[in-house]
Amino acid sequence: MSTSASIDERMLKGIRRVVPNLNSVKYKGQDGRIGIFGGSIEYTGAPYFAAMSALRTGCDLVHIFCVKDASIPLKSFSPEPIVHPVLDQYDAIKQIRPWLDRLHVIIIGPGLGRDDKIFKIIVELISICRDMKKPLIIDADGLFLVSQKPDIIKEYPGVILTPNAMEFSRLVKGVLEKSTQPTPLVKATDVKHLAETLGKNVIILHKGAKDVIADGHKGTEAVSCGLAGSGRRCGGQGDLLVGALSAFWWWAICAGSCESSLSPAVAASYAASRLVRECNASAYKIKQRGMLTSDILEQIQPVFARIFETHCNK
Repeated sequence: MSTSASIDERMLKGIRRVVPNLNSVKYKGQDGRIGIFGGSIEYTGAPYFAAMSALRTGCDLVHIFCVKDASIPLKSFSPEPIVHPVLDQYDAIKQIRPWLDRLHVIIIGPGLGRDDKIFKIIVELISICRDMKKPLIIDADGLFLVSQKPDIIKEYPGVILTPNAMEFSRLVKGVLEKSTQPTPLVKATDVKHLAETLGKNVIILHKGAKDVIADGHKGTEAVSCGLAGSGRRCGGQGDLLVGALSAFWWWAICAGSCESSLSPAVAASYAASRLVRECNASAYKIKQRGMLTSDILEQIQPVFARIFETHCNK
């Protein structure tokens, strides 16, 4: 695993090549239609932040599929995401299924909660997405479900898991039947081993002091992003990560592998990690100890322009 400045710059150079140019002949939705499955009566901020991060990064449309009681707060936060209050309905899958063909990347987990009835719907949803070979990102309570039922994503044809230290520990317990203490400085070999056990097209982005990214292909190396953000750990930053990740992943899929030795999913994971870390550092300079996730969200546009815009970096 390498974290040298030269490797980081090579990664950025490759990622800049997949950022789509903006022109007058594009149609709405071409640069990304994202679906987010999350939002419970307790947690409405998480899907909002994920949605707004995807939109601020540059995707065109975001749909949030939530429970009924979460829909009014979500609609009140912003008119930008399209909100579907269907997750707790008796015919949820019937209502969701027609939308899946339109969505390029699916995010499962932000604010999902742990209701068994909702989990049952999510298990069925993942099975449908598997048949459709739909790119899938799983975070937060979605990872709790995976740790309980790891078979639902084993050998999935393209899924990114984004655990923090505690979530990674649960996954190791559920998948490898081993106990491990949560730590912000995880070994790259441990992340790699878990990914390989789950399948060659499973990617793990472990969030910590350094973000470690590994896929399930034997023989490939893990990649890390250790750029310092700040010591401020307000809730919601992981939601910004998965939102940005969904946009980068769709762009990388459209462009093909953006760096000769990296898959689109690994490249997108690095891009999202780098973006959120730099946005954190930028927002902290302004707000310091009082920094909130909404402040980090506001930094996405200027930071993205500085490090990724193709017109100024080619």
